[in-house]
Amino acid sequence: MITKADKGQTLIIITKDAYESKVHDFLQNNDFVKISKDPTALYTRETRKTINTCKTLVPDYSKWKYTNMNPHPPNIRGLLKIHKPDAPIRPVVNWQHAPAYKLAKSLSDRLQQELQLPYTFNVKNSIHLMSEISNIAPYNSNTRLASFDISNMYTNIPTTKIPSIITEICNNLSILKSVGIELIKLIKTVLRQNYFSFQNNIYKQTTGLAMGAPTSAILSEI
Repeated sequence: MITKADKGQTLIIITKDAYESKVHDFLQNNDFVKISKDPTALYTRETRKTINTCKTLVPDYSKWKYTNMNPHPPNIRGLLKIHKPDAPIRPVVNWQHAPAYKLAKSLSDRLQQELQLPYTFNVKNSIHLMSEISNIAPYNSNTRLASFDISNMYTNIPTTKIPSIITEICNNLSILKSVGIELIKLIKTVLRQNYFSFQNNIYKQTTGLAMGAPTSAILSEI
C-alpha cells in the first residue's frame, strides 16, 4: 500500500501487514479499549437531546445545523514518522461523520467568542515564535534552545476539570448563567464521544480529548 509520511510531502510504500501492525502497536500502547457494540446510535440520541435542551445557544430554528445526518464512527489512520526510529505512526482521526461533529465545530467557535482566552501557550507560526523568543533576556551565543514534545497530546489532556474551569471563566467574565450552563452541557456531550473505528472494530479512548474533534484544540488550551 501507499501512504503519507508524517512530515513533508513524502509517499511511503509499505506492506499492508506492516502498516496494520504499526497501528495496532499504537492502539495497544495507549489507553484504548476495544468495545463490542457501536455506540453511534446512543451518541446520536444524546446529541439531539442536548441540542433540544440548549435553547439559548441552539435556537429551535437552527437545530438542523448542528445535527449530523447518517453518522458513523470516526475512523483512524496512521501517518508514518519516518524521522523517528522504527517509524511509528501519528494517528489521524476523521471526525467528520461523528454524531457531534457539527455541534463540536460550532461549539469551538462559540468558546473562542465567549471565553476570550489569552492563548498564553500558543504561537501562530515560526515568525511569532522567534518574536517571542527575542524578548527573552539575557541571551548570548552560548544560549541553546531546547524543544520538548508532548507524546500523544490530546489523549494526555485531563478532562475532568474542564467544566469547572469554564464555569470559573464564565463567572469572571460575567457571562449569562444560562449560557455558561449550556456550554457545559454541550462540552460534556462532545467529551463523551471519544471513540473511533479501525478494521471494523470500535475502540474507546479512556482518557483525554478525542483525536480529531474540532473542540480538542481549544479545550486543551483551556
